[in-house]
Amino acid sequence: MRFFGVVAAVAAYFGAVSAQSDYPLCPGIVPSSYTTAKSQYPELSNAIAKVSKNQIATWWTDNNPSYYTEMQKLLNLCNETSIPTVIVYGLPNKDCSAGESNKGSNTDATTYLKFVKDLADLVGTRPVIYIMEPDAFGLHIDSPCAKTNGYLDNMMSAIPLLTNDNANASLYVDIGYWAFNTTERVQMVAEAWKQLVSKGASVRGIALDTSNYRKNDEMIDTCQKFVTSLKTSDYRCVIDTSRNYLGPKEGTAEWCNNRYAAIGIPPTNNTANDLIDYFLWLKTPGESDGTCSGGGISSDALKNGPAAGQFYEKAFSLMWDRGFYVDKKLGDKIGRYTLDVDQVNEGGKTSWVAIGVVAAVCILLVVGGVMFKRRYDAKQGRSRAANRQVDAEAAVRKPYLSL
Repeated sequence: MRFFGVVAAVAAYFGAVSAQSDYPLCPGIVPSSYTTAKSQYPELSNAIAKVSKNQIATWWTDNNPSYYTEMQKLLNLCNETSIPTVIVYGLPNKDCSAGESNKGSNTDATTYLKFVKDLADLVGTRPVIYIMEPDAFGLHIDSPCAKTNGYLDNMMSAIPLLTNDNANASLYVDIGYWAFNTTERVQMVAEAWKQLVSKGASVRGIALDTSNYRKNDEMIDTCQKFVTSLKTSDYRCVIDTSRNYLGPKEGTAEWCNNRYAAIGIPPTNNTANDLIDYFLWLKTPGESDGTCSGGGISSDALKNGPAAGQFYEKAFSLMWDRGFYVDKKLGDKIGRYTLDVDQVNEGGKTSWVAIGVVAAVCILLVVGGVMFKRRYDAKQGRSRAANRQVDAEAAVRKPYLSL
């Protein structure tokens, strides 16, 4: 009996851990941004059709005025033996550091908890994957504004609403990879985690690389750091593979519309690693991270993009060409842009017509310049000769003839 008492105490301290479901992922809703993009950019239609066959997480966010009806539509599409993935993103004053996604109707703890309870009531007891509040936990580690706005306290109250009455819910708290960069920071994560689950919330583990670009190998190592720091083997991780196929340029950490993005491995529970429950697409490939034009944005970002959540044709084209489908010969390159996006191609090949036009213009400019210079030199020569004649005549004039 003492053994079971110890187990119960550990569960209360670390938080109860839900099991992974054996049900398949539900494809769910095709993002509305894709529907619009297929008609606006016909050359992307084949690529968009392929990625649309995969599950792309649905965001339950107060940034979207139609979030409730979209969730109803999702749950109607997914039967009770398939798993939708839902990202909860509604903290009051969210994204307090970057400010790219900080709009929304939740203004305080009361409106936020009602927002979460509405989701729990819609889902009921069906199987579901919840991803909890991207960036919030990492900002709690890094940024005073997260503490000021009560991110951790609000999540502590919200998680039980989603999981206590639904044994089929698997909840993963998003933690940014940067929170594990040093031993000291890993320890800070562990302490904050113990606080988060101190009320016995049922949490399966953490979500890594949400809306980011870090490669799977790095994220698996990060998951191991997390589990080791808590001195328990109960927790698991999911990885957002939507844009991480090749990883970012070495030594950089640009988060905003990174030009090195590449569409990654499609969503699956076949991860070949016991620590990783799923590869998921938490970010819709091709949807913008924001305008990326503010301070602190590096040259790795595609500048002056559309607002966060809007389809970004240039970004999608690049990440498709560099990604999983093209690499595995499951789709053709679009070939419209190079990595530095300063050269437009046609049909995946350089436009020789365009090159010919540019060359012809250059030749005309050179020939015109040479002819102009010759005419100018000839004119100048005649002028100098006339001046010498005047000077010679002046030299032999009498003084009175000069009056």
